[in-house]
Amino acid sequence: MKIRFTPLTARLHKAWLRARLQRHARSLQAIAAQRENDFHAERILHREVSALRSKLQSLQRL
Repeated sequence: MKIRFTPLTARLHKAWLRARLQRHARSLQAIAAQRENDFHAERILHREVSALRSKLQSLQRL
């Protein structure tokens, strides 16, 4: 059974669907940007941990 819309209702429904699509697309972009930021932060933190381990090992050899 197919739902029939009046022309005005159909236009409103399409506009509502487009708005939802745009909102979800913006949310996905925000999530992707956050992941990218997390990736860079993880790389920086990993470098710091590696450097600190190196320094600690060199001090333990003394």
